[in-house]
Amino acid sequence: MPIGTSKIGLMGAGITPGGTETFNSTGTFCVPPGISIVNVSGSGGPGSSGNPGNTGAIGRGGNGGRGGQTIVVPQVGGAFGGQGTNSNNPDSTSGTTGASGVASTVFGISFSGGAGGSGGSAGSNGTAGNDGSAGGNAPSQVGALGGAGGSGRHNGGMGAQGLNVAQFDKCFGFQNDSYGGGGGGGAGYTQFGYYQNPATTRTGGCGGFCGGGPGGTGGFSQYYCPIGITTYPPTRGACATASVCGGTGGGGGGGAAKANTIVEFAAAGGGGGGAAGQFGTAGAAGSAGAASNTTTQNCVSVVSGASYPVTVNGQVNISWCPQ
Repeated sequence: MPIGTSKIGLMGAGITPGGTETFNSTGTFCVPPGISIVNVSGSGGPGSSGNPGNTGAIGRGGNGGRGGQTIVVPQVGGAFGGQGTNSNNPDSTSGTTGASGVASTVFGISFSGGAGGSGGSAGSNGTAGNDGSAGGNAPSQVGALGGAGGSGRHNGGMGAQGLNVAQFDKCFGFQNDSYGGGGGGGAGYTQFGYYQNPATTRTGGCGGFCGGGPGGTGGFSQYYCPIGITTYPPTRGACATASVCGGTGGGGGGGAAKANTIVEFAAAGGGGGGAAGQFGTAGAAGSAGAASNTTTQNCVSVVSGASYPVTVNGQVNISWCPQ
């Protein structure tokens, strides 16, 4: 090019100067007269954050403790406790990946959005409720203590203490009544288990609301002079029911009772109710989505004076050289 000669001087006075137009929102690009080739760069929208992980399932409910036995001969065994329930909810899962960002478009060219963020990790399942303790075994002339209820999110009910009652019977002269302790109630989803007192009722404690298993009934034995003996065995604690989300405790078993003679009698304690399982922990949050990378496409043919729609979810930049 000669010194002092402009491009316009060499190319003619009808040249269209170069330029650029940036779109940060959706709009329309009107091609300047005389322009037929443009360069375009752009990016799509950022990816969405990953979804959080699910909350962990509730822990299993504890089993009810076994009722105590009598140690007098012949021995009478205590009844078994009921089983706790598992959670009704499945194990927790990780969150899903976030959606990719929405693309920007112009001239039939698509500029991809950013990648979606990773899903959050799953929450941990809750720990199981503890089992109820066994009722105390009863040697002769002893009313043994009931077993402690299991500890957990809601505790199980304590088993009732065994009770011996000696009394004068006007028909036979002397009478011993032995009452095995009722089992403690299992803890429910929203409430602790109950225990029944006094032992003369023999009835087990109610299960907590809702889903806790009731405690079993304590045994009963009566001796009266000279040779009369009546004995009823203890009953098993009820299993928890899988109401709401499960994780509820079983009822404790009833304690045994035995009266053999005027001086040989015993009443064992009821088993403790099982506890409710703990709630699971919350899942972790998902990670943030990625920003879109800017890409460029040069020498795109356009029609001079025409209008083109520009869909923007990130940014679009159109430029052109003098033509």
